Amino acid sequence: MKILKIFKFWPILILTMAVSAQVTEQDFSFSVRTANVDSVFQKVIQAAESKGGYFTNYNNYSISLRMPVGELQAFNKTLEDIAEIVNRSFSSTDKTADLERLALQIQSRQKLMDSYFELVKHAPFAELQAVQRELVSLNSQIENLQGQKHGIERRAALASITISTISIAAPIARNSTHSPFTWINRTDLNSLREDFK
Repeated sequence: MKILKIFKFWPILILTMAVSAQVTEQDFSFSVRTANVDSVFQKVIQAAESKGGYFTNYNNYSISLRMPVGELQAFNKTLEDIAEIVNRSFSSTDKTADLERLALQIQSRQKLMDSYFELVKHAPFAELQAVQRELVSLNSQIENLQGQKHGIERRAALASITISTISIAAPIARNSTHSPFTWINRTDLNSLREDFK
C-alpha cells in the first residue's frame, strides 16, 4: 500500500524537484554620460542583438533591453567601451515560490482532467455536455497557468536592462566675423574689436 501511495504522488514530487532551483527576475539600470545619445543607443542595440538580446523601448533619453542572463558580464564590458558609466544599480526578485505554485496548480488540474476523461467513457449521454463544459474550462485554466509559468521562465532567462543618458552639451560654435545685426556689420566693429585683443 505504501508503494502505491508513493507512486501516486511521484509526478508531483518530480515536478517540485524540477523547479526547486532558485528562479529570479533580474533588473539592471545604468546611467551613462555621452555627447551623442543616438550613436550610443545604436551601438547598444547592436551589442544587445549580437548577444541574443533585443530592445523593448527607446526614446530620446533612455533605452530598455532584454538580455540573456549569461551575456550580462560581456554586455557590461561592451557598455563601458561605448560610453562613460556614471551610475549603476541592480535588483532581483525571487520567483521560485510562484513557479512552484503554478506547477502544482497545473498538475492538479491535469489530474482532474484525466478523471473527467474517465467519466466520459461511462457517463450517460445526458451528462456528456456538462462534462464537456468542465473539460473546456479546465483546459482554459491550464493554458492560462502555463502562460503565466512560461512568462516567469522567460523573464528569468532574460534580464531587464534600462540605460538612461546624461547628455554632454556640445559647445555652441560662434561666428566672430559676422553678426546677425546688419547695422553692426556695417560699422565694421569686428575690426575695432581686433584692436583690443
